[in-house]
Amino acid sequence: MAKAMDPDKQSRYEGSGKGAVGTAESLVEMESAFLPDAAIYEAEDTLLLRLDLPGVEKGNVQVEVDETNTLQIRAKNGLAEPSGILHREFLVGDYYRSFRLGQEYDKDAITAKLENGILELTVSKREEVKPRKISITA
Repeated sequence: MAKAMDPDKQSRYEGSGKGAVGTAESLVEMESAFLPDAAIYEAEDTLLLRLDLPGVEKGNVQVEVDETNTLQIRAKNGLAEPSGILHREFLVGDYYRSFRLGQEYDKDAITAKLENGILELTVSKREEVKPRKISITA
């Protein structure tokens, strides 16, 4: 379950120990946002991030990468809060999460898809850092 983001506390997540680092940013406009759960996987030539965004539709997700290689995800689940609520175990409101991408990742080679409340981002490694096979000719 996603946890409410604490703007004064930083939370750090690492993929395989090299590459992606995520930080809970203390942005004034996002101080009431929820921090969605995330899973990070690293393959030989890509980084895969999955974020749990229940109730979010494609048009309510914004993904950006800035000049510092920070990948930022903002989303709004758009669920209306009915009056007279007695109990709720899911979140209603905005989500925010950011990840600092390592220099080996190509910020211009990111794909995103949203399916069944899971946002999946695939970030390719830059060509010069991808493993290469060298053929032996003689």
